[in-house]
Amino acid sequence: MVPMQSRGPGSSAGRRCSEEFARVARPLVRPTPRGSMFFPLAVLVAVLPGLYALRCWDLNPPGPWWGLRGLAALDGRLLDQVPAASGMGADGRAFAAVAMQPPLYAWLEAAMLGLGPARSPLATILPSYLAGVLVVLLVYWHGRLWRGAGPGLMAAALTAFNRDLLVQMQQATPTTLGLAGLLAALLGYARHVEAEGRPRAGWLLLGALGLAVSLLSVGALALLAVPIVVLHQSTRGPDPWSGARRWRPSASLVGAGLALILALAVVAPWHAMMSGRYGGAFWSALLAPPQAPGIPSGLATRLLDLAPASLALGLFAAARAIRRALVAEGDDPGTLGGTFWVAWLAVAALAPAALPAGPRPAMSLFLLVPLNLLAAQAMTDLASRRIPARAVSWLAPATAITMAWWFSMDLRGSVAGLVRGERPVPSTALGLHLGLDLVIALALATRGLDRWSRRRDDRRRLVLGGFLGAVVAVTIASGLREVNFRHRETTDLLALRESILRQHRARPFTVLAVVTPRPSGVKPADLPPPGGRLRFLLRSTLPDLAQLDLDRPEELLALPPGRRLVVFAGRAERLAYPLQSRLNLEAIHPGRSGLLDAYATAMEGGRGVRR
Repeated sequence: MVPMQSRGPGSSAGRRCSEEFARVARPLVRPTPRGSMFFPLAVLVAVLPGLYALRCWDLNPPGPWWGLRGLAALDGRLLDQVPAASGMGADGRAFAAVAMQPPLYAWLEAAMLGLGPARSPLATILPSYLAGVLVVLLVYWHGRLWRGAGPGLMAAALTAFNRDLLVQMQQATPTTLGLAGLLAALLGYARHVEAEGRPRAGWLLLGALGLAVSLLSVGALALLAVPIVVLHQSTRGPDPWSGARRWRPSASLVGAGLALILALAVVAPWHAMMSGRYGGAFWSALLAPPQAPGIPSGLATRLLDLAPASLALGLFAAARAIRRALVAEGDDPGTLGGTFWVAWLAVAALAPAALPAGPRPAMSLFLLVPLNLLAAQAMTDLASRRIPARAVSWLAPATAITMAWWFSMDLRGSVAGLVRGERPVPSTALGLHLGLDLVIALALATRGLDRWSRRRDDRRRLVLGGFLGAVVAVTIASGLREVNFRHRETTDLLALRESILRQHRARPFTVLAVVTPRPSGVKPADLPPPGGRLRFLLRSTLPDLAQLDLDRPEELLALPPGRRLVVFAGRAERLAYPLQSRLNLEAIHPGRSGLLDAYATAMEGGRGVRR
């Protein structure tokens, strides 16, 4: 007798049944790749720091002018807001300089202001915040494309907690919007390079859209993408699509050119319209936008101010990327990404020389992104031990020096005085002596730690983890410390707005006057440039009232009858009590900083007394 074929789980028939069932049966939830787990963390890193920064947003110039421009766009001046300057008196020139900048941010402000009936000033900050969130996500995608999800997440964290980015997310300026568009354009180019030989029309359209957004936000700064692409293409190896005998442009270079043509075609109509109306004044204002004060101009100072904790790591990774590109025989993703970031860093470092009057905050953040991408690459390579741990023996002192330079104003002042040739004072000598002692102590301590951990890997890992953790902790602490600061003028303005809204709900105002006393003998041209804070706040709070600008309190006697709101701005004389009684005014907001005293027509029995 022939034995029956066994159908147990170990038999061949049982295995065939199991394999057939496995092919038919599908899992309830498809397994998620481990790399996808990083994206939710990147979203949290992008959203939370900026959301925390919105607690302390500021009306810093030129932000109020941008808010006024958004209000003008909301009132119907969608394409050209310059005519709104005619009703602003002496502030009109400052507003016109902002109104001639690219219009995309003003359009987004108008959309945000139109969503709520109160026209809250915070609505003008939201486009900047949302664009900052997009910047962090784009940094993550740049890092993930060339180096993986881990370096991308680390670069996103270094960018999200950076002090300069958080400050820009607190203000109503197109800096983060223009930066997001430029990063999207470079991401489209990078994906186009990575997808050689495959369909890539979508990445071409992404590059064109990002470049158009950047051109409609920060103007000529968006064209920095062109030298980055050209420099990166010049460092690539032979193109497999071009052939060995006859050279022709690579597919990615042709795609970048098409994206540039599409972007210019999108933005050309608005620029042509404004150029036809205002001529050379438009182009002069476009190439020299209003600047925020206090931004460093030197390259070394900019780098130290941007990323004091990760500067040494970023420059170290840049040197490694250059060396790898020189010895590499092919275009592997690591080499392509490294040369792309180094080309980006070089162009961003030289940008102020090409655009000396360009937007400095946007230039600084554009320099920060490749520096953080390179620093994140160095940090992950150290953590995975692809870089020898002994490199920490000089990276740690260099990082400590840059952080000491950034934290110590006395040290910076002492070195700057010596560079200018000033005669050193005892405090300068003491500061330099302490700085030198700190460098020597750090070098000795790092050398001692290197000897202590040389023969034991657990100690080596402890030193390495402590160094990388300190870099991340300092970056986070410096960013969060900055966003806790708020100008007193902004606090007074928001309190004044609440007081005006309460009075206006009880009985609407019909006359609005702002008195800015000018000291005797001072010409209007000699006064400091206006910031536009008060005008923007009053325009957003009382959109139906035209503001009357007065120079002397006595001019209040000529105001038309009605329910009056009078605001005193400046530190000169205040409203005298006899004149206040004669005008039947009562104080509704005493400015705590000596500014913005507000008065309204007195209410008796819920009704104002007219004189």
